[in-house]
Amino acid sequence: MNKYLLTYEDACAISIAHNDFNFYKKEYNVGGYKVVVFNYFLCGYNMFANPIKDRPEVNAFDMRGVTFVFNSDGTLHKKFLMLPKFFNLNEVENTQYYTLKDKKIKTITVKEDGSLIAFMQLPNGKIFAKTLGGFDNDQVHAAMEIYNNDINLQIIIDELLKRYCTPLFEYVSFNNKIVLNYKETQLRFIGLRNNINHSYVSFSNFEPKIKNIVKNAGIIGVESIEGWNLNDIIEICNNNVEIEGFVIEFEDGQLIKAKTQWYFNAHKFRDNVERENNIIKLIIEDKIDDVLSFFGDINFLNRINDIQDVINIYFINKTKEIENLCNCYNGDRKDFAIKYKSDKNFSMAIKYILDKKEIKLIISDYLILKTSKLSDARKFIKDGYI
Repeated sequence: MNKYLLTYEDACAISIAHNDFNFYKKEYNVGGYKVVVFNYFLCGYNMFANPIKDRPEVNAFDMRGVTFVFNSDGTLHKKFLMLPKFFNLNEVENTQYYTLKDKKIKTITVKEDGSLIAFMQLPNGKIFAKTLGGFDNDQVHAAMEIYNNDINLQIIIDELLKRYCTPLFEYVSFNNKIVLNYKETQLRFIGLRNNINHSYVSFSNFEPKIKNIVKNAGIIGVESIEGWNLNDIIEICNNNVEIEGFVIEFEDGQLIKAKTQWYFNAHKFRDNVERENNIIKLIIEDKIDDVLSFFGDINFLNRINDIQDVINIYFINKTKEIENLCNCYNGDRKDFAIKYKSDKNFSMAIKYILDKKEIKLIISDYLILKTSKLSDARKFIKDGYI
């Protein structure tokens, strides 16, 4: 288990080292307080493992949604971790079957097909929820509604926050469907992160006091499945239906995911990986990891890595082009249109200037559209531009 503890200073350094692109930070005002969130975009395993070349002791596995809340005087109040970045069985080198088959399993839990929700706290005591994507979305609003109407949930979350932990839930609902159907809207307690030593504690390993309070309060905690080994899980994943998969925690703290063949087929990944236009879309939408776990031979992995490199370079260059064009905007939309309407990046620059949409999202939509045809996708991969 990696003992590195991510600091705010290191998170900023990682972001700077990647030009605020592959790893990036966003600053928010939440309830009158400065809140800084870090995340990632188009990152492979090696970027997470060694994000700053001359600092091998630093890794970025906790850059996935880590949130720093500041006091009114600018000093750091607290750090709140979400789940670390972890990978599918057979997706990367340290999750290959042959490296894991003899490791002792600590817990196995069903992987819920919903949205990760973390609860955090401002210096004034006010509690707020967030997803990996932010503080203001449908899932956050639904989670806060559940929280505000459940006194038992409030007591448990307050207790864990006092212990410098981040309570973690999966929000599932018929209104939040990905693949699985859920009849009810619920927050399912999956575990917590200790924000001091960075350990992850699944619900099954909660201390008896907290676990009993949760159960007596009628809150659903995701329990560990006992008695299975890795081969059992693989067999179940090959044959089970109506389930996304499992999260496996080993005794050394390593987490991996194992997805079912049914879930894989429901996403139609097998058809998608035969066409470069679909691969590009999966990479941009951060869904390629599931594909890699099912088609993990070295030739396929190298092919995906090569395409990821092309996309990554394209995003970096296109971002600079759009930013340079936006710097020419003087506040007069008509004048800007007259001068630059023939520029290939004009429509994207306008979206950024007027709609305040993130450049990453603008380029994502543009590239997916421009490579939707197989011939165009193959040309883009060959030439590096479109």
